[in-house]
Amino acid sequence: MGLGSRISSRFRQQRIGAALAGLGLVLAGGGAVAVAPTETSTAAAGTWTARTAGGMTTQLYVPSTAPTLGTGRALMVNLHGCVQTSAALRDGGNWAATADARGMVVAIPAAPNGGVLLGCWDYYDSNHSRTSPGRHDDNLLQLVSDLLADPALDIDPDQVYLSGLSSGGGETMVMGCLAPDVFAGIGINAGPSVGTTSGQIGSVAVTQSQVTNTCRTFAGSASSGFGSQITSVIYGSNDSTVAPGYNTLNGQVMAGIYGAGSQSSFSLSGLAGNNTAGSGTLWSDGSGPRVSLIQNTGMGHNWPAGGGPGGSYVTTNSIDYPAYVTDFFFDNNRRVERGTEPTDPPTEEPTDPPTEPGLYCGSATNAQHEAAGRAHSYGSNPYNPFYANVSEDYLGQGDTTVTTLQESSGGRFDVVTAC
Repeated sequence: MGLGSRISSRFRQQRIGAALAGLGLVLAGGGAVAVAPTETSTAAAGTWTARTAGGMTTQLYVPSTAPTLGTGRALMVNLHGCVQTSAALRDGGNWAATADARGMVVAIPAAPNGGVLLGCWDYYDSNHSRTSPGRHDDNLLQLVSDLLADPALDIDPDQVYLSGLSSGGGETMVMGCLAPDVFAGIGINAGPSVGTTSGQIGSVAVTQSQVTNTCRTFAGSASSGFGSQITSVIYGSNDSTVAPGYNTLNGQVMAGIYGAGSQSSFSLSGLAGNNTAGSGTLWSDGSGPRVSLIQNTGMGHNWPAGGGPGGSYVTTNSIDYPAYVTDFFFDNNRRVERGTEPTDPPTEEPTDPPTEPGLYCGSATNAQHEAAGRAHSYGSNPYNPFYANVSEDYLGQGDTTVTTLQESSGGRFDVVTAC
């Protein structure tokens, strides 16, 4: 991807003004305890270690398991909120099990120099830029570049993801807009929309058009990256810190930018975690899911760990978001080659049902198509997308969705309206 050439190596101090910007998020919690992890040069497999990357002290988890997608490891960068520390997400964020299951590296950086104020990430306002970075944006871009450059980590640049809570969620959206070519997926947890100020967290103060324009302006010449980026948004119904409306707005904005015009609902029932109450909304395009929005009923302004010991601004009374967002990203990543297409595809598609004896044409549920070897899927019901074998035609989502497939020579199946 030539990522190193696109990322500035300069480390600049972030703004220390806008104290009220930090306070808007800090006042929601109690005191914080600073941590000073010991720096190591390499990370041992299956354990948390600390290293300097992007000019930040970063908690790093490297699993001993092999990657489950593509030829290299995925990287999940996870950003803490104000007052919260990187150690709190390391110890209570519930990342290790998911990282082991997917063979994924997890990096949790501490906001440089204590953040704008008490750990806050500098997501504020509308003047973020890759050509003249001077905030936390360049630190995060350099973090990715540093980790990609480490051959021991074996990170696939097509599987770089970012997620975060509160100010970390706001910064996640900033980076997703600023560098859609770098981040294949972004997970926004209770984050204010891009372009908002310090005093605008309690109520939605921007429109979809304003946020869309801000996001596109951030991307600039990298806007083509939106064509293959995906987004997950999650928030709690009891969040009294960041206005819940920002979450719906963020989902709508990213769906609009991606051109994902098909909207549907899904149940949280069956997801991992200790609390699956709430609702899900999915925006898709013709090739499958692009944006997922989850409202987790009963959750406050917290990182939704869904398991583990919990901690400062970390709740176990939620879905297991590390598992969900990782599965959503892996199952719907548009940048990783998932299989080999025929080298000589037919130049002319059949327009009539096949006459060759024994070839299938019929309607069935997606699960039945898959069981019969006519289709395949990624993920777990009910948000799992299905694709016809060989043609890769999109069948929609869910085990019970009924579609009609027509078989042609070579085991190819195409979606048709009728047989």
